[in-house]
Amino acid sequence: MKKTKLLIDYEYDFELFGIASSARFFKLAWAINSLLSTRLVKLEDYTIDFEKGESINFINYCHEDESCLIHLFKNKSPDYENKYLLPEMTHFDFILKINGSFQTFAAEEVIKELREVKYIEYIAPIALEKLKSKDNFLN
Repeated sequence: MKKTKLLIDYEYDFELFGIASSARFFKLAWAINSLLSTRLVKLEDYTIDFEKGESINFINYCHEDESCLIHLFKNKSPDYENKYLLPEMTHFDFILKINGSFQTFAAEEVIKELREVKYIEYIAPIALEKLKSKDNFLN
């Protein structure tokens, strides 16, 4: 019997930034809120369901307004020792996802602004085309 595969090309209309920080999650969210005049609030855990019936939760904060949606994720799952939202980017402690135009900033401007946050040790854009696990952000 012949099998047919369904290939779907998703549209990734968001930008990702990796953040290295030793700060506690709520402190980092508070510092970003103070600097950028956003309102990142804690949401229910972000859950990813895998094929084997496994579900993994990730802590996240969110800010939403009429022009953009911002998510700040903890890259490492609190439930599992070695489960990451971006397994190929384990050196980042947090992942910032921006949908839409955040105050009409380009990626370079966002990075420049966020470098001012005293809790951020390192921040860098993440190239979506190189990620195998970018589908983790499609929920």
